[in-house]
Amino acid sequence: MTSLYQRQQSQKNKDEYFLQIANTVATRATCPRRKVGCVLVDSKQHIVATGYNGVPSGFTHCTDVPCEGAEYPSGTGLDVCEAIHAEVNAFLQLRSDDELTAYVTIMPCFPCAKMMANSNITRLVAAEEYVHNQSIEMLQKAGILINIVK
Repeated sequence: MTSLYQRQQSQKNKDEYFLQIANTVATRATCPRRKVGCVLVDSKQHIVATGYNGVPSGFTHCTDVPCEGAEYPSGTGLDVCEAIHAEVNAFLQLRSDDELTAYVTIMPCFPCAKMMANSNITRLVAAEEYVHNQSIEMLQKAGILINIVK
């Protein structure tokens, strides 16, 4: 028989748990360059919004007909890519004014970091670093605690 102690030891910590959910959310992404997922969690550990990267509603998915930005390397050509980033899509769903933790499959780009700096996110947990450091500097300047969990 398994004891309560053994079950608690085998339970994932909350960062691993929410990052796993962010990875599942990312499977819905319709951008061929990178599949990104974002989960926003309130101070009570409730998921309040999710988002993944893809084109606006009603547009043809880039996995079906690639947009101009589809062939650019990650971190470049953001101005010609039609996808809305996972973090932005999560914020578009958000209906909470509580302090939030953002769980993302990859560190946000600079425009998404600016949006987060202007929000009630107090902590960000990412599974992967981004190619540019500018976003980390923006988040730190905003006082957002950053954790990379690999």
